[in-house]
Amino acid sequence: MVAVLRDVDLKKPPSVAESVDWARTLLALGADELSDEVIRQTMPVLLKYQRDIEIALAKLSLAR
Repeated sequence: MVAVLRDVDLKKPPSVAESVDWARTLLALGADELSDEVIRQTMPVLLKYQRDIEIALAKLSLAR
Protein backbone atom coordinates (compact mmCIF):
# COMPACT_ATOMS: atom_id res chain seq x y z
CA MET A 1 0.00 0.00 0.00
CA VAL A 2 2.88 2.37 0.75
CA ALA A 3 4.20 1.85 -2.78
CA VAL A 4 0.79 2.79 -4.19
CA LEU A 5 0.69 5.95 -2.08
CA ARG A 6 4.18 6.94 -3.19
CA ASP A 7 2.89 7.05 -6.77
CA VAL A 8 0.05 9.45 -5.84
CA ASP A 9 0.52 13.21 -6.12
CA LEU A 10 0.81 14.02 -2.40
CA LYS A 11 2.38 16.99 -0.69
CA LYS A 12 4.52 14.59 1.34
CA PRO A 13 4.51 10.94 0.30
CA PRO A 14 5.19 8.41 3.07
CA SER A 15 8.87 8.10 3.94
CA VAL A 16 10.62 4.98 5.20
CA ALA A 17 10.36 6.26 8.78
CA GLU A 18 6.61 6.89 8.46
CA SER A 19 6.16 3.46 6.87
CA VAL A 20 7.97 1.81 9.80
CA ASP A 21 5.88 3.84 12.29
CA TRP A 22 2.74 2.71 10.50
CA ALA A 23 3.82 -0.94 10.56
CA ARG A 24 4.53 -0.67 14.29
CA THR A 25 1.11 0.88 14.82
CA LEU A 26 -0.56 -1.97 12.95
CA LEU A 27 1.34 -4.49 15.07
CA ALA A 28 0.44 -2.67 18.30
CA LEU A 29 -3.22 -2.74 17.29
CA GLY A 30 -3.01 -6.43 16.48
CA ALA A 31 -4.25 -5.78 12.94
CA ASP A 32 -4.14 -9.09 11.07
CA GLU A 33 -5.33 -7.51 7.83
CA LEU A 34 -5.72 -4.08 6.28
CA SER A 35 -9.44 -3.60 6.58
CA ASP A 36 -10.98 -0.35 5.40
CA GLU A 37 -11.53 0.74 9.01
CA VAL A 38 -7.94 -0.02 10.09
CA ILE A 39 -6.61 1.94 7.12
CA ARG A 40 -8.87 4.93 7.90
CA GLN A 41 -7.90 4.92 11.58
CA THR A 42 -4.15 4.61 11.01
CA MET A 43 -3.67 6.77 7.92
CA PRO A 44 -2.60 9.82 10.02
CA VAL A 45 0.45 7.82 11.15
CA LEU A 46 1.48 7.31 7.53
CA LEU A 47 0.54 10.71 6.07
CA LYS A 48 1.02 14.02 7.86
CA TYR A 49 -1.34 16.34 5.98
CA GLN A 50 -5.14 16.09 6.06
CA ARG A 51 -5.31 16.87 2.32
CA ASP A 52 -2.94 13.98 1.62
CA ILE A 53 -5.04 11.66 3.79
CA GLU A 54 -8.19 12.62 1.87
CA ILE A 55 -6.45 12.10 -1.48
CA ALA A 56 -5.07 8.74 -0.36
CA LEU A 57 -8.42 7.50 0.92
CA ALA A 58 -10.05 8.54 -2.36
CA LYS A 59 -7.32 6.77 -4.35
CA LEU A 60 -7.90 3.65 -2.27
CA SER A 61 -11.68 4.08 -2.70
CA LEU A 62 -12.14 4.50 1.06
CA ALA A 63 -13.39 8.08 1.11
CA ARG A 64 -16.51 8.62 3.19
